[in-house]
Amino acid sequence: MNSKRQNRSHRIARVLCPILPTAGRPVCLDESEANHLHQVLRLRNGDPVIALDGKGAEVSAQIQYREKTIWLVTGMQNPSRRLPLDAETTPLVLEVAILKGDAMSWLIEKAVELGVRRLVPLECDYGVVEIAKKGTEHFVERWQRIADQALKQCERLHQMKVDSPRSVPEALKERAPHRWVAIEPSAGFTEARPIEFLAQELHVMIGPEGGWSPSECDVFRAELKQGHLKLASLGPLVLRAETASLFVMSSALQAKIN
Repeated sequence: MNSKRQNRSHRIARVLCPILPTAGRPVCLDESEANHLHQVLRLRNGDPVIALDGKGAEVSAQIQYREKTIWLVTGMQNPSRRLPLDAETTPLVLEVAILKGDAMSWLIEKAVELGVRRLVPLECDYGVVEIAKKGTEHFVERWQRIADQALKQCERLHQMKVDSPRSVPEALKERAPHRWVAIEPSAGFTEARPIEFLAQELHVMIGPEGGWSPSECDVFRAELKQGHLKLASLGPLVLRAETASLFVMSSALQAKIN
């Protein structure tokens, strides 16, 4: 047990840096990342870090304190590692009802770890989180911060973008080549079937604990007639939103691996 703790304690910190440093061109970290290195990780001048740009590249660097700012310096001219988007993500865009508190945080973490490409929070009719009280910006900043922290922990190189919340009709305005809507068995639809996980971009909508509202179901029926979406069955039981999301994310990753 002691050796495992020692290994974890010596793990090189990872830091998000949109523009990577190169030889002779140090980069100043933004306040949030700098505070994390200084106040949370207690890193000192000259300590090594791995800088990643969130777009698939990373480079080994060292931190350099300059008064109240932290800079990243490196002797490397090019990234030490670069991966294409398809190498570590699935084609999945998860459009999911906003969940309460810790459930949403957990879902975002798992989405990053399981390779979800983008997450779209949905303000559903039967949703329980009131975005207006604290404002959209507050929630999006918090969710993106959680996603970025998960990115660094799981050593993923491509940032998972968390979109601003939108209603179901607003989300459907973004046309997708393949979009599925998870429908609970009691919703009265007969067209639902298992999702076909393809190599192309795939949008999957998952509703709140209370299910889709009648008006949202009417929107789905209209979109279904026009061929803009398909109805997905996730089995005979009613799943919690986070369970349904985990099932879809895991299935997309398994389909990619196979």
